[in-house]
Amino acid sequence: MQRRSGDSCDTECRVHDEASMKPIRLSLASRVSIPLVVLQFVVPILTTVIWVIFWPSPGDEYAVSQFRVSHLVASALVDGSDGRPAITATPALKRFQNARPEVRIAIIDRQGNAVEGSDPDLVAALQRYGYLTFFDALFIFPDNLDSPLAGSVVVATSGTKPYSESTLFVADNRVRASDIPTFIRLLATQVIEKLGPFLLVVVLAVPFFVRRALRPLVAASREAAAIDLRSREKRLPDGPGVPSELLPLVQGINAALDRLDQGVSRQQRFSAQAAHEMRTPLAILAARIDSLKDVQAGVGLRRNVERMRTLVDQLLFVARLERLDLPLDEAIDLVALARDVVADCAPLAIAEGRQLALVPEVARLTMRGNSHALASAIVNLAENALRAEPPGGTVEIVIQHRDMARVLVVDHGPGIAPANREQIFEPFWRREERVPGAGLGLAIVKEVAAAHGGSITVDETPGGGATFCLSLRRAGSGLTSVCESKVCERTAIHFRFGV
Repeated sequence: MQRRSGDSCDTECRVHDEASMKPIRLSLASRVSIPLVVLQFVVPILTTVIWVIFWPSPGDEYAVSQFRVSHLVASALVDGSDGRPAITATPALKRFQNARPEVRIAIIDRQGNAVEGSDPDLVAALQRYGYLTFFDALFIFPDNLDSPLAGSVVVATSGTKPYSESTLFVADNRVRASDIPTFIRLLATQVIEKLGPFLLVVVLAVPFFVRRALRPLVAASREAAAIDLRSREKRLPDGPGVPSELLPLVQGINAALDRLDQGVSRQQRFSAQAAHEMRTPLAILAARIDSLKDVQAGVGLRRNVERMRTLVDQLLFVARLERLDLPLDEAIDLVALARDVVADCAPLAIAEGRQLALVPEVARLTMRGNSHALASAIVNLAENALRAEPPGGTVEIVIQHRDMARVLVVDHGPGIAPANREQIFEPFWRREERVPGAGLGLAIVKEVAAAHGGSITVDETPGGGATFCLSLRRAGSGLTSVCESKVCERTAIHFRFGV
């Protein structure tokens, strides 16, 4: 018991792991849109960085490093004791100055006054040459200047908020590798601030236009999903609206569909012709068996011939269904048709020691279709149910009108295992070899249901057994149900045959 519990836990864990490892699938529109949107943001930044590195203008190596100093000084500015701004030695600014002792920093307000903490040599040089009012500029002090700053390169930029009414002067601050990350980050901020509306338009517009361009692909996908054996003539659209890149794919798929259509048509013709040609020799064989003098031997041979004839008839019927070689515009009363089927199957029910009951929930249910095909489907379901029903039990054929016309065939036998509920409708599939039949009955029911715009499903009967539900609706058939008595409104009317 413990080992089985552990095995169950392992299985559940594996299922959970597989579910968690399931890859996330992005749509084609997302795969195209996301890179385009990202490029709109990244390209300006990368272009600026590459330009500065590979094609710098004179002084760019100083201008780039100014971004980092501006950020450090803005964080170091505080209000001094006299109410004016002052530069404090923050840990970050100290580390910067220790690493670059040659760099000098000064801040001059619009009145030409230096703020507390500015480098005195730089302030004196600025005052001597009248550079105090410069901002957003780069200049070089003369070499003959009687100052430690002779020949130094100075970058002047406007101060940042809340000290925007001042100018930051930085001397001899040549760019280093450590300045690049700050430069990129601050440049990205400026790109967002200045190009924000443009980027917003791009973010909204690119996915829209990409999805619009992919509409032909979506339409082709829907057309492809609707193609099956009953609509083999359909092809993917390849008109002027299809992009040139997709046209070879669409044409290749259409060519493949043409080949498949031809192959299926040849196979269907062969099956129908083979089944038709086998009828004559079977009839001759049956006649010769009937002429045998040994009656007992003839009975067994005759039974085998009848099974072969039934198989041939079923194969021919399936071939006609697949080729849509059946008229489907006949006016049918489904209740009357089911009543005839019950009457035809009554001898079989009596011989098997079972009962067969018709339970119509409506007095009349009219639709359009093929009465022979529908009768064959109901007969196959009834015969299967009678074989599964325990001796003395009752198989019920229920006629309902919900959103579709429904024929329920209910037995109380061993039922159908959930793992087999899809396989049982495949041709030649049989649960047990000893069960009589060729395994075509339920395949015929499935084809009949599809031909009438419906489906066939199987569920468990309450209390045990199998309930087959044949849902039917022909396009434009105008299903009509009539209840002619109060009895029909309240309870089902039973037509029962059996022992």
